[in-house]
Amino acid sequence: MTRTLIASLTALALSGCAAIQIPPERLERAQASIRGAEELGASTVPEAKLHLQYAKDQTETAKRLADSGDERAVLVMARAESDAELALVLAREVQTHRDAMQAAEDLKAVQSRGAP
Repeated sequence: MTRTLIASLTALALSGCAAIQIPPERLERAQASIRGAEELGASTVPEAKLHLQYAKDQTETAKRLADSGDERAVLVMARAESDAELALVLAREVQTHRDAMQAAEDLKAVQSRGAP
C-alpha cells in the first residue's frame, strides 16, 4: 500500500513538472510578426513600439511557463502573437501613410509642370 502511494505521488509530482508544448506554428507566427514589425520600423512608432515590446516579453514569458509546465503558456503565447501582429499592422499603417503622402507630393509636382 505504501509503495503504491509513493509511486502515485511520484508520478503525480513528475507529471506536474512536465513541459507544456507551445504549438510551433503559433511561436513561428509571433516571431515572424516581430521581425516584420522591426523591419518596418515599429521602434519609431510609439504605439507599435509598445506592442512590439509586449510581444517580445510575452514570448519569453510563454517559453518560461512552458518549460515549467504551466498551462498558461499557450494563452500567453496567443497574446504575444496578437501583440506582434498589432505592432506589425501599426508599423505598416505608418509606412502606408508615408507612401501615400509621397505619392501626393509626386502628383503635385507632375501637375505643376503642366500636362503635355
